[in-house]
Amino acid sequence: MRILFATDGSQGSAVALDLLLSLPHRPEDRIDVVSVPVHRYVGAGVEGTGVFIAEVVEAEIADATRAAAGAVARLQARGVAGESRVAEGPAAEAILAAAGALGSDLIVVGSLLGSTARALARHSPVPVLVVRERREAPRRILVAADGSPDSRAAVAALASMPLVDHAEITLLYVARESMPPNMPEGQFADELRAAIERNERMDALETLRQAAGILPSCVTVRLETERGPAADRILEVAGAKGADLIVLGSRGTTLGTGFLQGSTADRVLGGAHCAVLVARAPVPVGDRPEPRALAASAG
Repeated sequence: MRILFATDGSQGSAVALDLLLSLPHRPEDRIDVVSVPVHRYVGAGVEGTGVFIAEVVEAEIADATRAAAGAVARLQARGVAGESRVAEGPAAEAILAAAGALGSDLIVVGSLLGSTARALARHSPVPVLVVRERREAPRRILVAADGSPDSRAAVAALASMPLVDHAEITLLYVARESMPPNMPEGQFADELRAAIERNERMDALETLRQAAGILPSCVTVRLETERGPAADRILEVAGAKGADLIVLGSRGTTLGTGFLQGSTADRVLGGAHCAVLVARAPVPVGDRPEPRALAASAG
């Protein structure tokens, strides 16, 4: 697997790097590092200001270079191949450009990248792992699956990652609390409702079994179904199980057929106290957001 680690030299990035270092890397795995300088000054019409700003920009680029090089040095000491680079421009756009140029399979960022992490999770055609406090490889993983293309992409991304042996993976399907309109009252209604729920559960279990078939044999898999608001149930189950990673699909701000769409992924990413891996199905080039729109969505 080829991973792109995006760092800004912050504490959040240090946590994400520690988690990456703790993964059981395979010989074919590679981790490249990109850092995007944050330029805090803009030109002003005061004499001598331009020289000062140039010096500041140079220092900011040097800081980004050191952050990327330091991360690569730690990875290489762990025996993981990779290269470092500094990319200019709006952070999310620059990271995506680097991922495209390097052929990355996964982007990893720390949670302190804030709006950049959210923009990547919403729009990146490459799966994105947002790391929070945990510095160790995930061992209790919750995968929200609904059978949609985005959900399948998320399961496939997890299956491609270097995972610890005997990691516990819970595959969760959340059914909606919806019944046909104008449902009659009485025994017939109860029987109809029970039949609908029974069929939904059978479909859900089949969806979860298909997802389980993608996962590596080194992990332990459990299947569970819930009913209710998707984001609430995902966060509740993750908390109850002490999950250190939540995996789900997302179509960004575009609604789709599955329950793991748009606001659900956003709410999980915003409410989770553990790392979150978000993926989406491949998007035709013509349907991808323009760089300006992507940069604007990071705010």
